[in-house]
Amino acid sequence: MPDAGMFAAADQITVAGHDLAVVIPADADVEEAVRLVEEAQKRAGV
Repeated sequence: MPDAGMFAAADQITVAGHDLAVVIPADADVEEAVRLVEEAQKRAGV
């Protein structure tokens, strides 16, 4: 879906964030997951 550009990137980041929320085993790991998603957002420019 290369023509979708920013929309595709934003969608994939949203999906990744949701997937992390589903698989995180403990509340203590939430902060690390959020940090990783925020870093991905910055790299993607969203």
